[in-house]
Amino acid sequence: MANVGETVAEYVGHKISKVRWMPQVQGQLNPSETFVTGGWDDQASNRINKLCVWKVEEPPGDSAAAYNVTNEPKLLCETNYAGDVTDIECIDSVRILVSSSTGSVNLFQYSSKHQAIRPQQEWDMLHHIGGRACSCTCLAVSSSSSEAVTAGEDGQINFLKLDQRHPVRTIEAADSTTINSITFTKTHEVAAVTFGGQMKVWDLRQTSDKPGRTMLLSGERVSLLCVDKHPTQPHLLAAGGQDGVLSIWDMRQELYPVTLLEAHAAEIWEVKFHPLSPDNLFTCSEDGSLWHWDGTSVAVQSVTGLPGANKSFLPSSIGNGAGIGGGYDSISPWLSVDATKHKMETFSLLPYNRLSINSLDIQSKHLLSGSDCEAIFIIKDLVIR
Repeated sequence: MANVGETVAEYVGHKISKVRWMPQVQGQLNPSETFVTGGWDDQASNRINKLCVWKVEEPPGDSAAAYNVTNEPKLLCETNYAGDVTDIECIDSVRILVSSSTGSVNLFQYSSKHQAIRPQQEWDMLHHIGGRACSCTCLAVSSSSSEAVTAGEDGQINFLKLDQRHPVRTIEAADSTTINSITFTKTHEVAAVTFGGQMKVWDLRQTSDKPGRTMLLSGERVSLLCVDKHPTQPHLLAAGGQDGVLSIWDMRQELYPVTLLEAHAAEIWEVKFHPLSPDNLFTCSEDGSLWHWDGTSVAVQSVTGLPGANKSFLPSSIGNGAGIGGGYDSISPWLSVDATKHKMETFSLLPYNRLSINSLDIQSKHLLSGSDCEAIFIIKDLVIR
């Protein structure tokens, strides 16, 4: 096992735009050791970037000496990719969906047996303006793992079935500006954030192309760059802005964000709730910062009224935000404005980094991030309360 908070850096020779843990093979309980990275801005190779699969292996042996071995990730395989990798979704342990700055989307098959990535399906130039390709900025995969949505600089949303060659639906004028990030909130519902500072929600079962709900930042319009859904309370969304502010949105009742957090000094490129303990949230930014937001003490205090109460005496749903049982499903530190402002604990995970952290992903106690300093950072054994 690694020491608590051990940071492993692997220098890869190209800028990293996206990182994603691959899901574990079905039936296996241990956290995945495999992850995918995508590159960007490789001007030396005529805009041909890399899509890579890596594996982190614990050093063999049970002796104390084994614990001092640096378990750097091992490159399993790679393939060339046209354009910048703008987003990655690992559908399962073998299928990888990737979007490109060329406007195209590709589905790859990863074979652990042959350690190879093979193209399986391509949707060419899904996004375009006046016949010219423009960037497909983001994508998301549904919980059924058989459908996906893409969005781009053209303000368009495409609804794909992964076994069909053409989009089954296109919302051509979803927004007049770039759609920067998109996520499924329900099986047939997606939420997207835009360059114009709006959060829009569509029910894909409806025939109208107009969003069923439009929410916006009050005051001066600031671009929203990323969004993530709370894993157990899908009406809660977290979004990162161009001004470095983290906003929390409650789709049940509000047209404006319910909480604003001064997060970074520069653009927030990605925000992620912890998938199992969503009172913990992570952000990365253009200024090189990588933050862990720990809201567990806020959640505890909002129930007990006592700061620092012993969580072992409280229902499990309070500690992990799971919202099941005990009548505490409405408790969330992200909706507690005053407590969030004054009591939220934040931790800088890469305090000496100065170049942009473009992407992050979190599973169990291990956080993965990719940077413009041409490095992958793996932070192991984080304290997740």
